[in-house]
Amino acid sequence: MKSLELITLLGTIISILLSIIAYFLKQLHGNFRKMEQDVALMKASIQLLKADLKANYNLLRQRMEFLENGRRP
Repeated sequence: MKSLELITLLGTIISILLSIIAYFLKQLHGNFRKMEQDVALMKASIQLLKADLKANYNLLRQRMEFLENGRRP
């Protein structure tokens, strides 16, 4: 009789522990998905900044060429 109670108690404890582990794994998975979305957003922002920087650089280079050519006789 005591062994049956012990097996039931151990089964209950194992079930509770597995439930807790499953809960934390679910939370961890959600955090990774959110982080993946944040990284994708950051990559898009970086590409936008690179394009803007390149456009500004090209505009500055054109202005410098214009000023150099405008001063020559």
